[in-house]
Amino acid sequence: MKIALPEHQGRIAPVFDCCRTLWVCGLARDDFTIEGREDWSSLSLQRRPVRLREMGIELLLCGGISCRLEEQIRNQGIPVLPWLAGDVREILAAFKDGRIGDPAFEMPGRSRCRRRAGFGTVNCRRTRNTARGPQREEKSNAKT
Repeated sequence: MKIALPEHQGRIAPVFDCCRTLWVCGLARDDFTIEGREDWSSLSLQRRPVRLREMGIELLLCGGISCRLEEQIRNQGIPVLPWLAGDVREILAAFKDGRIGDPAFEMPGRSRCRRRAGFGTVNCRRTRNTARGPQREEKSNAKT
């Protein structure tokens, strides 16, 4: 399996849309190999999904990503596993071992609501508070 990961200083880049370096890794049964790094600093947003397909990428592991770009990548037939954070090698090891869903690899602020289409069900535990609480008393400007 050929996996792409946006990288910044050895960690998953926080936003795929503006990442400058992309790691390409091969994942075999026993281990992963880093096949190379590609400079994406001058690659436009429109070109990124097509370039992933041209590279033969079978999965994108990334941090934050805009909905539009994620949709365009999925339209190229490439699954996206977004909202990850951590060291690139640790993320790869967690993916290989089936631990990628552990909270330790979630971007901060994503623990309450995760969208991971294609890798399980959408898990949203947001609670809706239907009770409005105490109503404010309106103060009247009229003199009594």
